[in-house]
Amino acid sequence: MLAAALLLARSVRAADDLVIPLKFVPTTKPGHVQAELRDGISSKPVAIAIEDARAVKSKDIVGEGTGSGDQTFRIRSAGYMPVFLKTTLTDRFSTWGVQVSDAADLVLLVRVTRYYAHEAHGFMNSTFTGEVQLPWVLQDRAGHVYAEGTALGTGHTKGRWRNPVNCEEVLSDALELAAAAVLRDGGLQEAWLTASPEHLTAVAAERSGAPQSKVVMQSTPMGHAAHRSVDTSPHTPSQLLTQVKKLRQQQMGTDLLVAYVSKQDLTVAFTADDLVAWKAAGVPETVVREAVKRAP
Repeated sequence: MLAAALLLARSVRAADDLVIPLKFVPTTKPGHVQAELRDGISSKPVAIAIEDARAVKSKDIVGEGTGSGDQTFRIRSAGYMPVFLKTTLTDRFSTWGVQVSDAADLVLLVRVTRYYAHEAHGFMNSTFTGEVQLPWVLQDRAGHVYAEGTALGTGHTKGRWRNPVNCEEVLSDALELAAAAVLRDGGLQEAWLTASPEHLTAVAAERSGAPQSKVVMQSTPMGHAAHRSVDTSPHTPSQLLTQVKKLRQQQMGTDLLVAYVSKQDLTVAFTADDLVAWKAAGVPETVVREAVKRAP
Protein backbone atom coordinates (compact mmCIF):
# COMPACT_ATOMS: atom_id res chain seq x y z
CA MET A 1 0.00 0.00 0.00
CA LEU A 2 2.80 2.41 0.93
CA ALA A 3 4.72 1.59 -2.25
CA ALA A 4 1.63 2.24 -4.36
CA ALA A 5 1.06 5.58 -2.65
CA LEU A 6 4.66 6.64 -3.23
CA LEU A 7 4.43 5.64 -6.90
CA LEU A 8 1.23 7.66 -7.31
CA ALA A 9 2.76 10.71 -5.63
CA ARG A 10 5.79 10.48 -7.91
CA SER A 11 3.60 10.16 -10.99
CA VAL A 12 1.59 13.24 -10.04
CA ARG A 13 4.75 15.21 -9.34
CA ALA A 14 6.13 14.27 -12.76
CA ALA A 15 3.30 16.12 -14.44
CA ASP A 16 4.11 19.39 -12.61
CA ASP A 17 6.19 22.01 -14.38
CA LEU A 18 9.84 22.34 -13.38
CA VAL A 19 10.93 25.98 -13.08
CA ILE A 20 14.63 26.77 -13.49
CA PRO A 21 16.46 30.12 -13.33
CA LEU A 22 18.19 31.47 -16.42
CA LYS A 23 21.78 31.06 -15.26
CA PHE A 24 25.07 30.47 -17.08
CA VAL A 25 26.71 27.51 -15.31
CA PRO A 26 28.74 25.53 -17.89
CA THR A 27 30.37 22.25 -16.91
CA THR A 28 33.43 22.90 -19.10
CA LYS A 29 36.59 24.12 -17.44
CA PRO A 30 37.27 27.86 -17.75
CA GLY A 31 39.16 28.51 -20.97
CA HIS A 32 38.40 25.10 -22.45
CA VAL A 33 36.03 26.57 -25.07
CA GLN A 34 37.78 29.17 -27.21
CA ALA A 35 37.04 31.26 -30.28
CA GLU A 36 40.23 32.33 -32.02
CA LEU A 37 39.95 35.72 -33.70
CA ARG A 38 41.88 37.02 -36.69
CA ASP A 39 44.20 39.97 -36.13
CA GLY A 40 42.29 43.23 -36.17
CA ILE A 41 38.93 41.99 -35.00
CA SER A 42 39.63 42.72 -31.34
CA SER A 43 40.18 46.38 -32.17
CA LYS A 44 36.87 46.74 -34.03
CA PRO A 45 33.97 47.03 -31.54
CA VAL A 46 30.55 45.50 -32.13
CA ALA A 47 27.14 45.93 -30.54
CA ILE A 48 25.09 42.85 -29.66
CA ALA A 49 21.35 42.75 -30.34
CA ILE A 50 19.14 39.81 -29.32
CA GLU A 51 15.85 38.59 -30.74
CA ASP A 52 13.86 35.75 -29.19
CA ALA A 53 12.51 33.92 -32.25
CA ARG A 54 11.71 30.56 -30.66
CA ALA A 55 8.59 28.80 -31.93
CA VAL A 56 7.13 27.95 -28.52
CA LYS A 57 3.64 28.45 -27.11
CA SER A 58 5.02 30.44 -24.22
CA LYS A 59 8.40 32.17 -24.11
CA ASP A 60 9.18 30.72 -20.68
CA ILE A 61 9.15 27.12 -21.98
CA VAL A 62 12.73 25.85 -22.29
CA GLY A 63 12.34 22.08 -22.23
CA GLU A 64 10.52 18.89 -21.37
CA GLY A 65 11.15 15.94 -19.07
CA THR A 66 9.78 12.46 -18.44
CA GLY A 67 8.88 10.59 -15.29
CA SER A 68 9.08 6.90 -14.47
CA GLY A 69 6.02 6.20 -16.60
CA ASP A 70 4.34 8.00 -19.48
CA GLN A 71 4.03 11.25 -17.55
CA THR A 72 5.85 14.29 -18.97
CA PHE A 73 6.47 17.72 -17.53
CA ARG A 74 7.48 21.05 -19.01
CA ILE A 75 10.67 22.83 -18.04
CA ARG A 76 10.11 26.57 -17.67
CA SER A 77 12.52 29.43 -17.11
CA ALA A 78 12.33 32.20 -14.56
CA GLY A 79 13.85 35.19 -16.32
CA TYR A 80 13.79 37.26 -19.50
CA MET A 81 15.58 35.46 -22.33
CA PRO A 82 16.85 38.48 -24.37
CA VAL A 83 18.48 40.11 -21.34
CA PHE A 84 20.02 36.82 -20.21
CA LEU A 85 21.40 36.06 -23.66
CA LYS A 86 22.83 39.53 -24.17
CA THR A 87 24.55 39.44 -20.77
CA THR A 88 25.95 35.95 -21.36
CA LEU A 89 27.10 36.56 -24.95
CA THR A 90 28.69 39.85 -23.93
CA ASP A 91 30.61 38.04 -21.20
CA ARG A 92 31.72 35.19 -23.50
CA PHE A 93 32.66 37.46 -26.41
CA SER A 94 34.62 39.77 -24.11
CA THR A 95 36.47 36.77 -22.66
CA TRP A 96 37.46 35.75 -26.20
CA GLY A 97 38.79 39.20 -27.04
CA VAL A 98 35.83 41.02 -28.62
CA GLN A 99 35.13 44.66 -27.79
CA VAL A 100 31.40 44.84 -27.10
CA SER A 101 29.88 48.33 -27.11
CA ASP A 102 26.24 49.37 -27.38
CA ALA A 103 27.44 52.51 -29.20
CA ALA A 104 29.21 50.60 -32.00
CA ASP A 105 27.95 51.07 -35.56
CA LEU A 106 28.70 47.42 -36.37
CA VAL A 107 25.92 45.23 -34.96
CA LEU A 108 25.77 41.48 -34.44
CA LEU A 109 22.08 40.55 -34.37
CA VAL A 110 21.61 37.14 -32.76
CA ARG A 111 18.24 35.40 -33.04
CA VAL A 112 17.71 32.45 -30.74
CA THR A 113 15.47 29.88 -32.45
CA ARG A 114 16.25 26.95 -30.16
CA TYR A 115 17.01 26.94 -26.44
CA TYR A 116 15.76 23.62 -25.17
CA ALA A 117 16.60 21.03 -22.53
CA HIS A 118 15.31 17.46 -22.47
CA GLU A 119 15.44 15.14 -19.47
CA ALA A 120 14.98 11.41 -19.98
CA HIS A 121 14.29 9.58 -16.70
CA GLY A 122 16.21 6.36 -16.15
CA PHE A 123 16.32 3.61 -13.54
CA MET A 124 19.45 4.92 -11.79
CA ASN A 125 19.52 8.54 -12.95
CA SER A 126 18.33 10.92 -15.64
CA THR A 127 20.03 11.89 -18.90
CA PHE A 128 19.97 15.61 -19.73
CA THR A 129 20.47 17.09 -23.19
CA GLY A 130 20.58 20.77 -24.14
CA GLU A 131 20.26 22.29 -27.61
CA VAL A 132 20.88 25.91 -28.65
CA GLN A 133 20.51 27.35 -32.16
CA LEU A 134 21.61 30.91 -32.91
CA PRO A 135 21.01 32.36 -36.38
CA TRP A 136 23.06 35.58 -36.64
CA VAL A 137 23.46 38.60 -38.89
CA LEU A 138 26.38 41.04 -39.01
CA GLN A 139 25.14 44.44 -40.16
CA ASP A 140 25.45 48.15 -39.47
CA ARG A 141 22.99 50.69 -38.13
CA ALA A 142 22.12 51.82 -41.63
CA GLY A 143 21.00 48.35 -42.66
CA HIS A 144 23.94 47.00 -44.67
CA VAL A 145 24.23 43.23 -44.16
CA TYR A 146 27.80 41.94 -44.30
CA ALA A 147 27.41 38.28 -43.31
CA GLU A 148 24.92 35.86 -41.81
CA GLY A 149 24.74 32.25 -40.69
CA THR A 150 23.56 29.88 -38.00
CA ALA A 151 25.48 28.40 -35.07
CA LEU A 152 24.55 25.29 -33.10
CA GLY A 153 25.58 23.92 -29.72
CA THR A 154 24.68 20.90 -27.59
CA GLY A 155 25.27 19.79 -24.01
CA HIS A 156 24.94 16.42 -22.24
CA THR A 157 25.15 15.20 -18.67
CA LYS A 158 23.62 12.73 -16.21
CA GLY A 159 22.07 13.67 -12.90
CA ARG A 160 19.14 13.57 -10.53
CA TRP A 161 15.56 13.46 -11.74
CA ARG A 162 14.04 16.97 -12.12
CA ASN A 163 17.28 18.62 -11.08
CA PRO A 164 17.32 22.34 -12.10
CA VAL A 165 21.12 22.53 -11.94
CA ASN A 166 21.54 19.75 -14.50
CA CYS A 167 19.15 21.57 -16.84
CA GLU A 168 21.14 24.79 -16.43
CA GLU A 169 24.41 22.94 -17.10
CA VAL A 170 23.44 21.37 -20.41
CA LEU A 171 21.84 24.59 -21.66
CA SER A 172 24.91 26.59 -20.62
CA ASP A 173 27.27 24.14 -22.34
CA ALA A 174 25.18 24.30 -25.49
CA LEU A 175 25.02 28.11 -25.39
CA GLU A 176 28.77 28.48 -24.91
CA LEU A 177 29.53 26.17 -27.84
CA ALA A 178 27.01 27.97 -30.06
CA ALA A 179 28.48 31.36 -29.11
CA ALA A 180 31.99 30.14 -29.94
CA ALA A 181 30.72 28.76 -33.25
CA VAL A 182 29.35 32.20 -34.15
CA LEU A 183 32.73 33.85 -33.68
CA ARG A 184 34.67 31.03 -35.37
CA ASP A 185 32.71 31.46 -38.60
CA GLY A 186 35.17 32.38 -41.34
CA GLY A 187 32.64 34.44 -43.27
CA LEU A 188 31.81 36.44 -40.16
CA GLN A 189 35.44 37.20 -39.39
CA GLU A 190 36.22 38.21 -42.97
CA ALA A 191 33.18 40.51 -43.11
CA TRP A 192 33.99 41.92 -39.68
CA LEU A 193 37.47 42.95 -40.84
CA THR A 194 36.44 44.42 -44.17
CA ALA A 195 33.13 46.09 -43.20
CA SER A 196 32.96 49.87 -43.19
CA PRO A 197 29.92 50.36 -40.95
CA GLU A 198 27.94 53.58 -41.06
CA HIS A 199 25.38 54.93 -38.67
CA LEU A 200 21.85 55.67 -39.85
CA THR A 201 22.35 58.97 -41.64
CA ALA A 202 19.04 60.38 -40.45
CA VAL A 203 20.23 60.39 -36.83
CA ALA A 204 23.25 62.61 -37.40
CA ALA A 205 21.39 64.88 -39.79
CA GLU A 206 18.45 65.38 -37.43
CA ARG A 207 20.74 66.25 -34.55
CA SER A 208 22.68 68.77 -36.64
CA GLY A 209 19.56 70.21 -38.26
CA ALA A 210 21.00 69.67 -41.73
CA PRO A 211 18.57 68.91 -44.55
CA GLN A 212 18.68 65.33 -45.76
CA SER A 213 16.57 62.65 -47.35
CA LYS A 214 15.05 60.27 -44.86
CA VAL A 215 16.43 56.74 -45.02
CA VAL A 216 15.23 53.81 -42.94
CA MET A 217 15.98 50.11 -42.96
CA GLN A 218 13.47 47.58 -44.22
CA SER A 219 14.21 44.32 -42.44
CA THR A 220 13.24 40.83 -43.54
CA PRO A 221 13.71 37.44 -41.78
CA MET A 222 17.34 36.49 -41.18
CA GLY A 223 18.56 40.02 -41.59
CA HIS A 224 18.25 40.62 -45.35
CA ALA A 225 18.12 44.40 -45.13
CA ALA A 226 18.27 47.20 -47.64
CA HIS A 227 18.01 50.96 -47.82
CA ARG A 228 14.85 52.50 -49.09
CA SER A 229 13.19 55.89 -48.92
CA VAL A 230 10.60 56.32 -46.21
CA ASP A 231 7.21 55.04 -47.32
CA THR A 232 4.91 58.00 -46.89
CA SER A 233 1.82 56.32 -48.34
CA PRO A 234 -1.15 56.28 -45.92
CA HIS A 235 -1.29 53.46 -43.37
CA THR A 236 -3.77 52.06 -40.92
CA PRO A 237 -2.59 52.16 -37.28
CA SER A 238 -1.95 48.41 -37.50
CA GLN A 239 0.21 48.74 -40.62
CA LEU A 240 2.20 51.59 -39.10
CA LEU A 241 2.76 49.52 -35.95
CA THR A 242 4.29 46.78 -38.11
CA GLN A 243 6.82 49.28 -39.50
CA VAL A 244 7.62 50.63 -36.04
CA LYS A 245 8.23 47.10 -34.76
CA LYS A 246 10.72 46.49 -37.56
CA LEU A 247 12.65 49.61 -36.63
CA ARG A 248 12.63 48.70 -32.93
CA GLN A 249 14.09 45.28 -33.78
CA GLN A 250 17.05 47.15 -35.27
CA GLN A 251 17.62 48.98 -31.97
CA MET A 252 16.36 52.33 -33.28
CA GLY A 253 16.00 54.97 -30.56
CA THR A 254 12.84 56.79 -29.50
CA ASP A 255 13.85 60.07 -31.19
CA LEU A 256 14.28 58.34 -34.53
CA LEU A 257 10.96 56.51 -34.16
CA VAL A 258 9.17 59.76 -33.43
CA ALA A 259 10.80 61.35 -36.49
CA TYR A 260 9.74 58.43 -38.66
CA VAL A 261 6.14 58.39 -37.42
CA SER A 262 5.84 62.16 -37.83
CA LYS A 263 6.29 61.74 -41.60
CA GLN A 264 3.48 59.20 -41.96
CA ASP A 265 -0.24 59.65 -42.65
CA LEU A 266 -2.99 57.41 -41.29
CA THR A 267 -6.12 56.51 -43.20
CA VAL A 268 -8.23 56.01 -40.08
CA ALA A 269 -8.15 57.06 -36.44
CA PHE A 270 -6.84 54.87 -33.64
CA THR A 271 -9.34 52.56 -31.99
CA ALA A 272 -9.10 51.32 -28.42
CA ASP A 273 -7.79 47.99 -29.75
CA ASP A 274 -5.09 49.82 -31.72
CA LEU A 275 -3.91 51.65 -28.61
CA VAL A 276 -3.81 48.38 -26.66
CA ALA A 277 -1.81 46.73 -29.47
CA TRP A 278 0.76 49.56 -29.55
CA LYS A 279 1.07 49.45 -25.76
CA ALA A 280 1.46 45.64 -25.76
CA ALA A 281 4.23 45.97 -28.38
CA GLY A 282 6.22 48.11 -25.96
CA VAL A 283 6.23 51.23 -28.16
CA PRO A 284 7.30 54.32 -26.15
CA GLU A 285 4.43 56.62 -25.24
CA THR A 286 5.97 59.57 -27.07
CA VAL A 287 5.94 57.54 -30.29
CA VAL A 288 2.30 56.53 -29.73
CA ARG A 289 1.28 60.15 -29.15
CA GLU A 290 2.97 61.20 -32.37
CA ALA A 291 1.24 58.39 -34.28
CA VAL A 292 -2.18 59.41 -32.92
CA LYS A 293 -1.57 62.92 -34.28
CA ARG A 294 -1.19 61.49 -37.80
CA ALA A 295 -4.80 60.22 -37.86
CA PRO A 296 -7.44 62.15 -39.85
